Amino acid sequence: MEKENQLVKNLASLNCQVLADFIASLYGEDDFLDSRIERLVLSSDSDALAKLLKKEIASLKRSKSYIDYYESSGFAHEINEISMGIENDVLPVLPDQAFKLVDGLLNTAGHSLERCDDSDGYIGDVYRKICLLWLKAASLSSAPRSGWVQTVRKLADNNDYGVLDLLLPNADILLSEDELSQLAAYYEEGLRTSLEKKEKDEFGTNHWSVNLHGIAEALKDPEMYQRCTLLVSPSPNYLQIADMVGFFMRCEEYVLAIKWLENEWKNTGWDKPNAQRLSLLEECYLALNQHEKRRETLILLLDISPTYHNLQKTLPLVSAGEAQQLRVNFIASVLKQSDIYEKLSPLLQLEEYALAESVALAEFETLQACSYTTLLSLLKISPDDLSLVRIILLRCLLGDILHRAKTQAYHHAADYLKELDQLDKRVTSYKALPNHADYMLKVKEKHGRKYSFWSKYNT
Repeated sequence: MEKENQLVKNLASLNCQVLADFIASLYGEDDFLDSRIERLVLSSDSDALAKLLKKEIASLKRSKSYIDYYESSGFAHEINEISMGIENDVLPVLPDQAFKLVDGLLNTAGHSLERCDDSDGYIGDVYRKICLLWLKAASLSSAPRSGWVQTVRKLADNNDYGVLDLLLPNADILLSEDELSQLAAYYEEGLRTSLEKKEKDEFGTNHWSVNLHGIAEALKDPEMYQRCTLLVSPSPNYLQIADMVGFFMRCEEYVLAIKWLENEWKNTGWDKPNAQRLSLLEECYLALNQHEKRRETLILLLDISPTYHNLQKTLPLVSAGEAQQLRVNFIASVLKQSDIYEKLSPLLQLEEYALAESVALAEFETLQACSYTTLLSLLKISPDDLSLVRIILLRCLLGDILHRAKTQAYHHAADYLKELDQLDKRVTSYKALPNHADYMLKVKEKHGRKYSFWSKYNT
């Protein structure tokens, strides 16, 4: 941000004609950049800008070209730029035109998603933001405020791609409390009718349930939200309870939340629902200023989920003697963790470097199987002078890139190997690890033909 601010300052000091000539020279280089320049030029002429945005939306709807995974974030950015143009430059001046534009833009969602690989969800996320803009634009338009219930209901019934997930939970932007209550009654009746059918219709039931939950959110009605959940699941599982509790807490109904958190949740597979339960319970006690109950809950939580974050929340609430014993117990619990990240990360954060080094050496093969992001997270919290741990993590990161032949990441791999060269000058003992010279021989033997990597390393 500091670099960006300095750039803005430097550009502001330039002669206006120089800037205008430079921007004009860029025009025609890139379609997306051309659109941004055209919008910038028309930003003070809302009517002309609205016409330009209408053309861009029509082009978006006509286009049949496939957007692959690597292009999806850029495509999402293009759609977002259209949305921002409507919100920032047209809506404040021409609200009716702005609504027509955003309604047209929202209608391109299905077509856009059908012709792209949106594995990361960038495009879906942009359209969900556009859904919120649709509500805002509708509320500012000159259309009668009382005529939107059927329109909202029709939209909610056609949420095939999930881009309208935020419509009903935020419908209070557009609809009155009475109108929301009408929708709630409609969805609850539909839910009860679906549940009473002899032949179960899970899809239909889910549709009515999701929509009723959405209206309960818009009304900020915990009782309605709870009733909807219990209609579908009279004995809700821990995921459903956590969802309810989260909503109760957002409504600041902490006493109601605590009622659902007092009994233990059973562990299922790799999940730790009891840790989630205690974490939520601790937040409720904090909000209600029930400090002793919060302290007791945190100590229980620390035993189930020994994370550095949980320890840091607990230590200020106990005496010095208790704190020391908690630390000892915490380290013992951490060393029993089966997940290497949950074991190594707290030790590094606690500056228990001797233990961290022992764990890293003992579980080197486990670390080699870790994901790249996990290894990178551990490297970021490993101090520069913790040579052996950094060597282990760097070797794992380097191996991950070279083994998968990720050419786009070879510049990172080269940096890792260069740091290993530097660490070799400082480390006093490699202990059970091969020394740097032997390690380099193995890397060259296995990956010697990855010429683009070695060219980056030798640069």
